[in-house]
Amino acid sequence: MPTSDKEIIVAAAIKRFSRYGYGKTTMAEIAADCDMSVGNLYRFYKNKEDIAVEGARVCMSEKAEAGERAAAQADAAMQALRDYCLARLRFLHHFVSETPHMYELVQLIADKHRDVLLHFEDRAGETIRDIIMTGIDGGEFRVCDAASVAADIYNATAKYNMPLCMDAPLKQLEAELDSLLDLIQSGLKAGKAS
Repeated sequence: MPTSDKEIIVAAAIKRFSRYGYGKTTMAEIAADCDMSVGNLYRFYKNKEDIAVEGARVCMSEKAEAGERAAAQADAAMQALRDYCLARLRFLHHFVSETPHMYELVQLIADKHRDVLLHFEDRAGETIRDIIMTGIDGGEFRVCDAASVAADIYNATAKYNMPLCMDAPLKQLEAELDSLLDLIQSGLKAGKAS
């Protein structure tokens, strides 16, 4: 539940963007949704794009946290990797299904605010690397260059973290990702040649 004025503004904007689209939303509509004047809204954000960028950060942070929470509850490194990837897929699939006009926002962030995307890509890579290191340290995974393997896993699973690929039913995407993770697991198992 949003508590600060900025959180209330971002939550209202995300709701309006998802219902009507970014292009058809005005600062006046966002202000009205927040029960504040447009002038007051401008005290917090200089324009609609700034609100959209902050909304993207919030959504990507929530997706990252969902994956990290799932991984933290696993007893083994491979289960942590599996839970991490599946939690992120489920979060994104749900978000896309609830946000029919989100593609405008995706395009805006990809075109003009790539740094936001890169920050969360780095965060995902670091999380996967940490899971790999835990598996190596625990003898579950073969010794390997954890950063390189993490980058490969991130790239191999990218389809399951791209809004444009969320048209398929969740069960189908989960099955595909699970199959891919089985293949990754066979390559990571301790005792395999590096």
